[in-house]
Amino acid sequence: MNVTELIELTNRLSTDKSELTPKERAAYLQYLNMANDELYEIASSGLKTILQGEYAYFNYAPTTWGDNDIGAFKAPADLFKLDTVVAGRTSLKQANHTIVNIAPDEYVFRDKWIYTNITSGIKYQTRIDPTDNVNKRFLTAFYVPNPKRLVEEINDDNLETDTPVYPLPYHIFLVHGALYYFYFSNKVFMDKMAYIRNVWEKDKETLAKFKNYGL
Repeated sequence: MNVTELIELTNRLSTDKSELTPKERAAYLQYLNMANDELYEIASSGLKTILQGEYAYFNYAPTTWGDNDIGAFKAPADLFKLDTVVAGRTSLKQANHTIVNIAPDEYVFRDKWIYTNITSGIKYQTRIDPTDNVNKRFLTAFYVPNPKRLVEEINDDNLETDTPVYPLPYHIFLVHGALYYFYFSNKVFMDKMAYIRNVWEKDKETLAKFKNYGL
């Protein structure tokens, strides 16, 4: 479902108004985004379909830590959560190639930088950094990007989307979450809030189980 369909379904399940005012549409959209923020946090810990891959280029060896063997690689600008760091891959599309996963205890992600021990025996390859055309060592970072805001009309593809990232059967979870926030903000619906809160909590548990299977 797209965002417009989600808004209309939320309306039908709540007040069933035939026409929504711009203010009411904006309110439903806000509730959908609140639900999306919660679901995205859950999905970011294992839903492989939202992972992206990007090169992280060697930038400098900081001396502030008192260890010149530490290398700093610039992380992707839109990184929300780091999943895997890989050395030995020269193309993000390569399937059969020598790949060395860098164990989580061998790197540190801090302040938009990935720090590793560049003399630990890891065989780094090099490629041209397109930002300055210099041949550099690099890592391949597989990561979850920042969540995009749900909108009906997209003005910025980098920040907005009109379609949820979750598989279609899980789109209804967004509606349940939006209904929970709608009922919570309108005290006249307090009698319905306990029910929808239980549904919403079960939805989040279901998504958490789904993403762990890596489907």
